[in-house]
Amino acid sequence: MQGDVKIKHSIVLFAVIAAITALYFVAASFFPLSYAAEIKEASEKFGLDENLIRAVIMTESGYDESAVSGAGAEGLMQLMPSTRKWISESVGIPSDGSARSEILLGSAYLRYLLDLTGDETDALMSYNAGYSNVLKWKQGAEPFPETVEYVRRVRFFGKIYSLL
Repeated sequence: MQGDVKIKHSIVLFAVIAAITALYFVAASFFPLSYAAEIKEASEKFGLDENLIRAVIMTESGYDESAVSGAGAEGLMQLMPSTRKWISESVGIPSDGSARSEILLGSAYLRYLLDLTGDETDALMSYNAGYSNVLKWKQGAEPFPETVEYVRRVRFFGKIYSLL
């Protein structure tokens, strides 16, 4: 009888491990782990959590290097050309269109916004809608619903990435 219980526990344990493994692979297929070396480099260089960078990339472009927004933002981290040029000159990282360059420049810009605002939520809102809008919202204006949703998505994706 005791042997039957051990066998049942082993089967249940195996089933749980198999289910967790399957969920991991399903999640990994929806949440890419691409550009690991580039993200690690940007994380170390700019003092950002790797999962925050991944979450911004996922939210901004869905890991599509050729993504272009209706407003004209481009690349993995969806920088506007003028922002890309400014941050490139500010931090001395050439903007060569590579994934590495895009991730470094987007991360540098996010670090700049974190330092400017002192708050991750305000930095993410600034990344999405511009710092001038965040200043208006701090004075009582209502944030854009899409910006509130943007921050929610980045946070959600960050939690998912922290589990992978």
